[in-house]
Amino acid sequence: MNGQGVSGPGTSVAASRGLLAAVIGMGVLLAVGSLVLVGVLVHRISHPKPAAIAGLDAEPAALAVAAGNDGELVLGEPAGTHVSGMTREREGVLAVALTGGGGPDRVLLWDVQNRRIVGRLVMSPAAPQAVPAP
Repeated sequence: MNGQGVSGPGTSVAASRGLLAAVIGMGVLLAVGSLVLVGVLVHRISHPKPAAIAGLDAEPAALAVAAGNDGELVLGEPAGTHVSGMTREREGVLAVALTGGGGPDRVLLWDVQNRRIVGRLVMSPAAPQAVPAP
């Protein structure tokens, strides 16, 4: 260096090549980042989050559960009914499989936050099929 911050002829070429490589690298990162952002936006637009169950916006129907004084939920199912399975379906909605109680197997969709049943699926026994004559 000559005291004025200017390098000699050999270091100037190496420094400018390093600077050029850094600029090209940052340009590539900027382009890739922009493409990723556009890809995420396109994916979110083409695959929207599923809406809530339609019954959640409606008024409670006759299937609504009644809350007792102590906060218990009364489903109104016949005696002898057993919960055979339970799984989370959507945000705040549980699918509860019920068996027994003298009726067919059934699945209830229970909105936990609003404390009500929003859907009921009853599985009737299969009708007997005719056996073909030989």
